[in-house]
Amino acid sequence: MFKKIKATEIPKRKRTAVTRFEKTQEWAQMRDAILAGLRPNEALQVILTPEDKKKYRIKSLRSCARFVQKYLRLHNLTYQVKAFHIEAGDVIIVAHK
Repeated sequence: MFKKIKATEIPKRKRTAVTRFEKTQEWAQMRDAILAGLRPNEALQVILTPEDKKKYRIKSLRSCARFVQKYLRLHNLTYQVKAFHIEAGDVIIVAHK
């Protein structure tokens, strides 16, 4: 069937695959702590060492941080995500804004 539509009506493909970071034990622990709630002076931290990244086949810190941001936005949580690289590995921090 052929039909002319507007660009805003184009259907979007839903993601069917689970992200690699979502499969990690670190994410499960962080998710449980997020759902339990954070006090204003608390923060959550995950450090992905090069060995962890190789084990879970994670290539990009940015994709992991974006996954956490989307999770927080989906659950209407007002936490912020910071991600950066240190000598020990890649760090993802979730804290109050």
